[in-house]
Amino acid sequence: MNLNENYIKIKEFISQYYWIAGIPFLIWGFILAMESKEDINRNQKETYGMVYGARPIYKQYSKRNYKYEFYYNGKKYTGTSTAYNSKNVENGNFYKVEFSDKNPEHSRMNFDLEYVREIKTDENGKIDTTYVPKDQKLRNEMKERLEKYKIELDTIKN
Repeated sequence: MNLNENYIKIKEFISQYYWIAGIPFLIWGFILAMESKEDINRNQKETYGMVYGARPIYKQYSKRNYKYEFYYNGKKYTGTSTAYNSKNVENGNFYKVEFSDKNPEHSRMNFDLEYVREIKTDENGKIDTTYVPKDQKLRNEMKERLEKYKIELDTIKN
């Protein structure tokens, strides 16, 4: 056998069985994902994060990878979570983030309920940030408008 024949045989072998080389990487990735999930479950904390990007996993109408950021102990962390494509999930929306307080790099976003960030400043100048479910915020705004309308209606009657 000459060098060229060996090269052709090796090339054929590799082209036929190249997928086998990927198996250890898949197993390693699966183990890392399971360790991250277990770490979150053991050392779970919650905060709120903001979506800042999305891309489809396979097709336009399938699941999507959503990128998000959140803060813990004054430090910014980022992560990605998978959810079905939804017109409600947009950049700038806030959702709950579950993460490990031992390793905040291990996190996942919960897309069940959207939140609205409210920033209030008290008379001393202290800034307070709260997150309110979007549905509740809309109900409260409607209630305030109706009460304002009722007050205006009452003043017209008198």
